[in-house]
Formats: sequence, C-alpha cells, structure tokens
Amino acid sequence: MSTTRHLALPLLAAAQAQKHVTHNEALALLDALVQLACLDKDRTAPPASPAEGDRYLLAAPSPTGAWAGLSGQIACFEDGVWIGLQPRPGWLAYLVDEAELYLCTGSGWTPLRTTLQSLQNLTRLGINTAADGAHRFAVKADAALFSWDDVTPGSGHMRVTLNRRSGAEEAALVFQSGYQTRALLGLLGNDLVGLKVSADGTNFAPGYSVHPVSGCFGLGLTAAPTAGLHLTTLRTGTGAGVVTQDVQINSFSGEAGNIPPVVSFVAQVARGTPASPAPIKALDRFFGFFGSGWRTDGAYSSNVVAFNGFAEEDFTASGNGTGIDFLTTPVGATSRRSAVKFRANGALELQPQAGAPALGTAAGQIVFDANAGAFKGHDGTRWWRLTNLPRFSATTNVDHYLAAGAWTRIPFNVAEANDQGAFAAAAGRFTAAEAGLHAFHANLAYRRNGTSAPTAFEAQLYRNGAPAGRGRAALTGTLVDGVSCLGLGTALKLAAGDTVEVYARLTGADGYVAAADSLFGGGQLP
Repeated sequence: MSTTRHLALPLLAAAQAQKHVTHNEALALLDALVQLACLDKDRTAPPASPAEGDRYLLAAPSPTGAWAGLSGQIACFEDGVWIGLQPRPGWLAYLVDEAELYLCTGSGWTPLRTTLQSLQNLTRLGINTAADGAHRFAVKADAALFSWDDVTPGSGHMRVTLNRRSGAEEAALVFQSGYQTRALLGLLGNDLVGLKVSADGTNFAPGYSVHPVSGCFGLGLTAAPTAGLHLTTLRTGTGAGVVTQDVQINSFSGEAGNIPPVVSFVAQVARGTPASPAPIKALDRFFGFFGSGWRTDGAYSSNVVAFNGFAEEDFTASGNGTGIDFLTTPVGATSRRSAVKFRANGALELQPQAGAPALGTAAGQIVFDANAGAFKGHDGTRWWRLTNLPRFSATTNVDHYLAAGAWTRIPFNVAEANDQGAFAAAAGRFTAAEAGLHAFHANLAYRRNGTSAPTAFEAQLYRNGAPAGRGRAALTGTLVDGVSCLGLGTALKLAAGDTVEVYARLTGADGYVAAADSLFGGGQLP
C-alpha cells in the first residue's frame, strides 16, 4: 500500500531515498484538501494565468485543456501544473464565488443547502435556540411565517395540523407570558374546540367552546358540552315564509340540543332563498335576540324576553322604514308581549297594558294603562295618571226647586264632556277613578218663585254625601231674578271612589236654581 486510504497521500517506503520529496508531496496534498475552498465550479477550461495553490471544482462533464479527464475532481495548480484530486463521498468544498458549501455524494456535487432542505427524521431541531426532549422543535424569533407553496403548483392552502392520540389528550395552541401559560386554544381533553384562560398558569376558566355535533357555541361558565349557542344557517321562517341569508345562533342546554335554547339570535336579510332573494315585507323581522331560563319545576321556559328589529314597510328602492320592538313577560305570566317600540317616524311607543303593573315597579317608570286609556308614572310608591285625566262638564235642562232653609242636591243631568266616564249624569255626581288632587267649579243662577224674596243664596260641594268644607259661596241681600249667580271653585284631595256633588240653599224664602247659566265641571289634576 503506497497511499493513504482516504486522501491518497503518498506514503514513505522502507529504505526510500529522498524521503523528504514524498513527505513534502503528502503535505502539499493535505494543504490542498484540508479546509477545501474552490474558486469556481462552473469553468470548463483552466484560467490563463492561475496562481499557485488555486483550486477549482470541476463539475462540468467534459472539461478541456489541462483539465481534460478530470471531470468531477478537484483541480489544484501546484508547481506550475494542474493535478486532479479524486473526491470521496462526504467531502465538503466551499465555493468562493457562490459563498455556498457543496457536498460530494459520490455521484456528483450537491449544495449543502439542498441537502439540509431534504433532511428527514430529525430527532430535534432548534432555530436560534436549543431544542430539548420536551420541545423537539424550538424557534426563538420575533415572528414566524408559514405560507402556501408558491413555487411548486399546489392547492394554495396553508394548514397547520395538530394531531393527538385520542379524545382524552389535548391538541392545542398554548399562549404564554414569561413562560407561564395564560390561554389554551384547541381540543382540550374532549371533542369540543375551546378556549381556556388563566391568570396564574394553574387555574383555568372556560372562555368558549363549540360542540362537534351540533355546532353549538358556549360562552363563559356555560362553555361545556351541555350548554352553549348553536350557529346554523336558517332555511325557512314560520308563518311568513321568510328565508334568511344570514345565520342563527341558538343556545343549547343539552346534548345535541335536546333541551330548548337559553339564549338565541336570529337574523335575516331577504325573503325567498339565498340564490333567489325576494324583497323584505312590512313587519318582517331582520334580527331578534331571545332568552329563556331554568324554572323551579325543572324545565326551561319558552323565550320570555326578546329584542327585535323589524320592517315598517315593504322594502323598495325608495323606502326602507324600520323599527325596534322590545318584548318582556309580565310578572306572574309565562308569555312575552311587546312592551316598547321605537317606530320608523322616531316615535317612542309604549304598548298598552291591562292596567298598571302591581309588582316590580320603581320610581320613574311609565306605562300605558289600556283600561284607563292613559299614561301613568310611578313615584316609587304608587302609579299616577299622566294623561287622559278624568274630567267633565255638566249642565241641567230643568230648573231645580229649593225649599227655604234646606241644603238640596242639584242634579246636573246633562254631561257635555265626560272623559273617562267619571261623571254620572243620572245622579249628577262625579266619582274619582283614582286617588289624587282634583279641581272643581260650579256656577248657579237664581230664579224667583212667584213673589218669594230669599235673603241669601248659598252653594257648596259635598264629598261622599257630606259637606266637603272647602269652596263654599254665598250671595246675600236682594236677589235679582235671572241675574244673580254664584261662582264656586275648590280643589279636593280625593281617594279612589270618592264622590263629589253640588248642593245649594235659599234662606228666608224658596226659589229655583235656573237651568240657564248653571253648570258643574272639574277633573283630576296631573
């Protein structure tokens, strides 16, 4: 064996003369091959004026001139001649002109970058940091990019797959701050896609989850397989044949929606079908929020509260009127009804209620009492009528006889105005519909009876059949037939059901209250 096994360096022979020549030749070869750096690999012929020690990687299949027959070898210019060094698989050569490292594969030279790009079955890889047994792939950088393959024709998709062993494990993205976990996103020990958050990296609270069968979406503490919101595309409405082009989010409280929704949202943008939409019609609902709840009987209520947006008119190119409707369920009831509407003309519309609510009232509330036909406001203690207050104006169509010295009720029997029906013409009596301050006025005209000459003419209001004690009026002296009149006015604080009537008296002689110029009126003050 005259050369070394790997680099083919000449060996000294026993009793060899001029051993220094062989030794120097081996050193020269080592100098050429160790830390191998070639000037170029693409030349097909040697340069005209090479320098001692220049090296070239002859990658061309048929180099010419002094390089003929050296294809695939390393050409080294030594002592004025080119020598070829046969590479072995695994040798590395740095190409100066490309600033690239090449690897000898035995069948040619390949850029080391290409070799790295085809690496397979690495046990770990760290980029700008060290990977370990728990984190076999580690990257330390300000940002990382995953993009679709725009070099090799493909689908254009970019997907990152997290695959777990079974449903009991996790396939998740972990978000940390200072290497302390703050959030988990993915499949977290079940088949729901969920998000959990943590303030300490140990205790986690559910943020949301999506059910794999129904698509139900759960929020907060309800983010579990048995509670959440359901996201679907609506196909047909009820009654009006409305078809949405939007989505519905229905909550569910049991597996696969076996229990009615707790919270839901419905939206629509057209009638017809998504492929063939039809115009919105008056009263169609654009969107609605609905809510129900768990009852003491162990069941969920129906949707007992709602907030809807609706069309006020058929939609055209010039008219798109809309309104908003708030619906609630009265105390002690189980079905919702409209409570407040904001109409297209900007009006606020309180929906009529059958009487003022008896429960759940607080200061500042306003209601429209359908029975009273009036708006009422609550002061924290009771309801006060704000509009359509009881009021009346009554006259009489006959002269009423007054015996001398006796207080006599004047039966005003003609109601010219009678809001809320609080005045009974048959009895000539006003009855308070509800407690409150009331104002009254009366005018009584005197008519003589023959030659009778009374010395005083008096009038007063009676409350509940007895003198009210306020607003008494009188005329004394000579009374003039058809001219003398009494004017009476007062304010009374009445309870619901209190009655008010007008009484009159003549002193010294009898006479009449003349129908002409006599009247009785009044009503509740706001």
